[in-house]
Amino acid sequence: MGESIVIEGIETNNLKNIDVSIVKKGVNLIVGPSGSGKSSLAYDTIAQIGQHEFMSMFADEVSEPSYKVRSFSNMVAAVPIKQSNHNNNMRSTIGTYFGLNRSIGLIYAVALGRTEDFFVLNKESNLCEECHGLGYVSKLDYNKIVDFNIPLKKVPFRCWNRYKDFFAQMIERFCADHKIDSDKTFRDLSDKEKQLLLYGESTEKYQVRYKKVNALSSRTTRFYGVLTGNPMLPGVGIGKNYYSDFECECCHGKKYNALFDEYKVEGLSIGEFMTVPFAELEPKIEKIEKKITDDRLTFTIKNLRTFIDKAIELNLGHLCFHRAIPTLSGGELQRLRMVQVFTTQLSDLIIVLDEPLAGLSGEEKKSIYNNVIALAKKHTVVLVDHGDTFYKAATKIIALGEKGGSAGGKLIDVDEFLKKQKGIKKIDPIKPESQITVELNSSIYKYQGAKVSFAKNCMNLITGYSGVGKSTLLREYLPQAFDSYLYINQKPLLGNKNSCVATVLDISNKISELYAKKHKKDKKFFSNLTGNDGMCPVCAGAGYIEYGDDYHQSTRIECRECEGTGFNKILKKYKIKDTSIFDVWKMTLDEAVEFFKDIDKSISATCASASEIMLGHLHIGQATGTLSGGENIRIKIMKASKSTAKIIGVDEPFKGLSNIEIDAVARYLDRIRKKERTLIVIDHTTGVEDYFSQWIQVENKKEILTGKILK
Repeated sequence: MGESIVIEGIETNNLKNIDVSIVKKGVNLIVGPSGSGKSSLAYDTIAQIGQHEFMSMFADEVSEPSYKVRSFSNMVAAVPIKQSNHNNNMRSTIGTYFGLNRSIGLIYAVALGRTEDFFVLNKESNLCEECHGLGYVSKLDYNKIVDFNIPLKKVPFRCWNRYKDFFAQMIERFCADHKIDSDKTFRDLSDKEKQLLLYGESTEKYQVRYKKVNALSSRTTRFYGVLTGNPMLPGVGIGKNYYSDFECECCHGKKYNALFDEYKVEGLSIGEFMTVPFAELEPKIEKIEKKITDDRLTFTIKNLRTFIDKAIELNLGHLCFHRAIPTLSGGELQRLRMVQVFTTQLSDLIIVLDEPLAGLSGEEKKSIYNNVIALAKKHTVVLVDHGDTFYKAATKIIALGEKGGSAGGKLIDVDEFLKKQKGIKKIDPIKPESQITVELNSSIYKYQGAKVSFAKNCMNLITGYSGVGKSTLLREYLPQAFDSYLYINQKPLLGNKNSCVATVLDISNKISELYAKKHKKDKKFFSNLTGNDGMCPVCAGAGYIEYGDDYHQSTRIECRECEGTGFNKILKKYKIKDTSIFDVWKMTLDEAVEFFKDIDKSISATCASASEIMLGHLHIGQATGTLSGGENIRIKIMKASKSTAKIIGVDEPFKGLSNIEIDAVARYLDRIRKKERTLIVIDHTTGVEDYFSQWIQVENKKEILTGKILK
């Protein structure tokens, strides 16, 4: 066992004055339930110390660290790699993000006898004239606009929801002229009928009287198909939300103008080189390496080939250098950053990894596992993970618990924790009695259709290689196939700055009403929403003060006036059972179950439901912006239990969860299934297949998404 990094008195976030030692050049595994403090320890403490100490040695200005520790020793520079992607710049590509575009341009310049800057893409003269170097153009998106389940006479086009009376009449008149049954849903139309409503134009003008606010108005105009973009009402256009990015038909995603098609190396122009998937590019770069012997390129080509080879090894062969960073999943970007780490010539770093195996198939997991173990020979690896894959290989295991939130942040016995993870008796799934087959021919992204069967009124598990199209199937195809469908993913819950756990669980108003009734006040008196009487005057109900500007990352500081609750402090004197609404907002959902038991059974039941799905550690007043992806998706699952949707798609509900939490979520999903629902779940967590009636591996066969039943 090597030398250790020692950190003492850690009180970052919910960590409770703990001391930890990290073994250098080993695998240090951090485990524990959600919210127990794993990320607080790994990222907000260990990684931040390593980054802050390194930067402070040479940077002119370094921001104040947020970690709280008493002391540390033997620290080295840290590289944190999370499973997240917050990059929204569509000009940021894999090539630019990892600084490889210049290397590729240099190869082409030397090979073709041009100047080093000849192939630089950010020159205006080098860009495709149609897309201006983006590689795509923004167009109206058929799938965003059309609601496939609504009859034509009720206006199935979402962008026409305003002045629906007008558009309903226009559709009726146009359908009558073309003998189209307006009682049909858009899904039931023939291809010819669909094209008419999307791109058609009436030969004559229609005069329509329609409701406009509280009065009647009249308009005479031709009917224009929804995708023509021609407005039939002045000022009623189609917003940006209905547009998507499609490959540029001029440069076909190459970004360069047509003149650069003449300059080729190994049969590829530089634009083509950038758009060819790594798996197909590898033999090309091998040939280039053998042919070009210029000393200026030896190191450049070697590094480029190393990057490509490692990306293929980590099952990222489907990506290319022109792929925009915002279009990557958090897992794909994490693995690309791992490519850099696995191939770096630096040594003795702290590499902090967050769930590196999450969302991966069996073969993909094996490759990552082997690379992580190899990495630990040169570097110190700090790993946050919930599966048992790394248990035996770990040099050291740190367990945090017992629960999440305020009940977490403590060091617990590792052996006891692991024992609990293994001692779970899983539920037996029901046997499928019938199948639902989805067969669609619509073109979405690179796919031309889908043909997959699911077990009806059962739990269906979807797996498959990264990038094969699993999320596309649930997000884009299934809404077309089913009349009653709900899609759930890990994206943050919608809301404003006042949004908290209480608001998304629909108990905020109920709590305000309880206090208002008790003290004979208006409900607004006990509401912290902006503009209401109970709002904190300092933070306007947000619970925090935000500092920053357009040029720097903003910082949020808890409002001292309201103690982070968002309430006016005068409300402290108004109590129920010796408890003010201030105190309620600081309660965990677990604590709230008992508190509201005799006051309001519906609030207590909602909190109890949250506890069942392992969200009891969340505080009632906790801002939704602080929730993890796993916490977001579990709240959405709770809300889905009240939905009328018959088909529910869920994207990675078990990601980042311990075995105990996985079991709780699986049982919760199964209760939803018992209400005659069909659940279709994407996940790769080892062992979850035992909870499902049918296990389906999604494959891409000639651009058609298909399903192979494994169980």
